Amino acid sequence: MKIRIRLKNNMNIRTPIDRNTIISLLVASFPVLCLAYGNGYNLPPIFLLIVALGFCWQFKQINYTKQVKWVIGSFIFYFLTYVASTLYYGGSFSEIDHPSRIVLILPIFLLLLLYPPKTNILTTGFIIGSIIAGIVAIIHIYDFKLGRAFDDTFKTIHPSLKGYMPIQSGNMAMTLGLISLTISIYYLTLKSWWKFIFCLIAALLGIFASFLSGSRGGWVFLPIALIYLVVTNRQFITKKTACLSIFVLAVALFSLSQNTKIMTRLQSATQEISQYQQGADETSSLGVRFELWKSAIYTTEQHPIIGAGYQGRKALRELWSKEGLVNAEVISLFLDSHSHNQYLEDLSVRGIIGLTALLAIFLIPLGIFIKNHKTCDLPKQKMINQCGAISVIMMMGYCLTQAMFRHTSGIIFYSLVTVIFLAVSISMRERKA
Repeated sequence: MKIRIRLKNNMNIRTPIDRNTIISLLVASFPVLCLAYGNGYNLPPIFLLIVALGFCWQFKQINYTKQVKWVIGSFIFYFLTYVASTLYYGGSFSEIDHPSRIVLILPIFLLLLLYPPKTNILTTGFIIGSIIAGIVAIIHIYDFKLGRAFDDTFKTIHPSLKGYMPIQSGNMAMTLGLISLTISIYYLTLKSWWKFIFCLIAALLGIFASFLSGSRGGWVFLPIALIYLVVTNRQFITKKTACLSIFVLAVALFSLSQNTKIMTRLQSATQEISQYQQGADETSSLGVRFELWKSAIYTTEQHPIIGAGYQGRKALRELWSKEGLVNAEVISLFLDSHSHNQYLEDLSVRGIIGLTALLAIFLIPLGIFIKNHKTCDLPKQKMINQCGAISVIMMMGYCLTQAMFRHTSGIIFYSLVTVIFLAVSISMRERKA
């Protein structure tokens, strides 16, 4: 493909745009559009899948290393556990709708192994995406006067809110912010100060957007992610960078403490836990989660290996409420709801087999990122692997308080971001070899 540029003197210059650049731009559009509007996560994967199918005849040229095979195998295994459970319990095939996305991502993974995204375009996309997330969240809170950013409750008043979900969107904003933070560390190691500052601002906007969403579950693994970044970049930490980091962190914490909405969410969490422990309120946001978690554990005790299936889980929830093991009022309202914990959701519905499949799609990519990080020397390679690891670590945290993969946004976001960084990481490793 070529673009013709016409100059004032009527001379024509043909500027070639290679396939890698086009694919890189498509990949970068995903984080950019992800939170720009409610269903922004949908369009880029569709275009990437169409392009991938157009190049499927070239997939035989790929070097199917052990790492590539492990990724493909883990994604297919996760999907097949849903298929097997549906067939065994005679459930509806709508049950495999969400997990089917993880299989549809695989052609994109193979496409990106053929044409790895260019690092500068890819990182720019995540930085812009984090900035957009922060700006959108600020508009929602201070212009629309919403209680939480990314809340579609008032979509009839503000049509632009349609498609947002505060928990899902808040978690995605956190990941965008932390990936931008990882990129900022890369520029810090290069002593590229303006790029470092710009990326740091982008990171703070993304993280701030998550806090404005009030999605408390997205904050649980934030300290773990920060510790990971400190440990993996400890050789670059000097007195100056340490002082700068402490100063930025202090300013950020002070700013958060001045935001009444954020502090209210934190205080309400403490209050809800205290009330639940006293048996005073089991219908609060956290109280509902605790009751659903209890129900999932009781269900797992009855069907530990293959789970109870969705209909079986529903029947057992009714049984547990009748026996007084869980709050009947909560169960009546959330009878068909997921467990608000992806691990317990997979464990109760698909048993140990389902949980194993879930852990596989987390631990196999994480293991690849960690291994490739240890064996690489270039700062750019280390940055890519750190970005991938951070994304996996944070999603593992989100899944503690939300069934992220019971939502299209969650499974698309995780699987696509993961294969993007895996493709770049594996390609860089192969080029070095």
